[in-house]
Amino acid sequence: MSPVQLPVSQIVVELRAPTGADDLLLLEMTGDPVEITMAWLERLACRAEGGPLGAGELPFTDLQWLLLEQRRTLLGDEVMARSRCARAECGARTDISFSIGDYLAHHQPRRPRQVDPAEMPGWFRLRDGTVVFRPPAAADVVAARRTPNPERELVRRTVRPEDVKGAELKRLQRALEALAPCLSDEVEGRCPECGTLTRFWFDVDEYVLRELRFEAEWLYEDVNLLGARYHWPEEKILALPRVRRAHYADLAMRGAY
Repeated sequence: MSPVQLPVSQIVVELRAPTGADDLLLLEMTGDPVEITMAWLERLACRAEGGPLGAGELPFTDLQWLLLEQRRTLLGDEVMARSRCARAECGARTDISFSIGDYLAHHQPRRPRQVDPAEMPGWFRLRDGTVVFRPPAAADVVAARRTPNPERELVRRTVRPEDVKGAELKRLQRALEALAPCLSDEVEGRCPECGTLTRFWFDVDEYVLRELRFEAEWLYEDVNLLGARYHWPEEKILALPRVRRAHYADLAMRGAY
């Protein structure tokens, strides 16, 4: 795929196609979806200038952005979600669809006028104030989720001084929403039966990982089929890119020589 420039860090990243070994990780890894996203993208992505991605150090916005770009490459631009009409008297099944490209354009980060770069790289300062802050990294989000008060923990990790309160805290939150918006958000559609507005919470990590796992679930059948048909060892089959493995499996199923 073409290189991807991440919107917050401005890092240019290159992605490769997943192999069977990558699919195996995706199928068998458990835990926080953000941790799984980090491990998955750490394997498949690298910086264009060379070197590992450093997924945990990326702004959380960039991590989700990269996952959506990969989803668009592997599965297409359209996201289709099914829900039920919120109106109790109706309850009709409602399909909500949207374009990943349009979704990313709508959530494009921007720097507000009242925010300036701080002396430390990656940090910002509220103009006419004493508060400095940085967008939460993916590793910050994972660590904060393990605490009783994730929001407080994120402030402790990313804001100086960390005891900011009141109007200045609200200014900080608004600035962060513009600089590094969370891409998990609410999407809307209308019931085709009664026209009631239906809302759907789109959790980027959970939704995309579920789709990618569904596509990867053929791995075990493919390994069994190709091993029996061609007597290839497991490691050779797992090293194949997903698309090529699927072609071989299709040939094996049709008995082609």
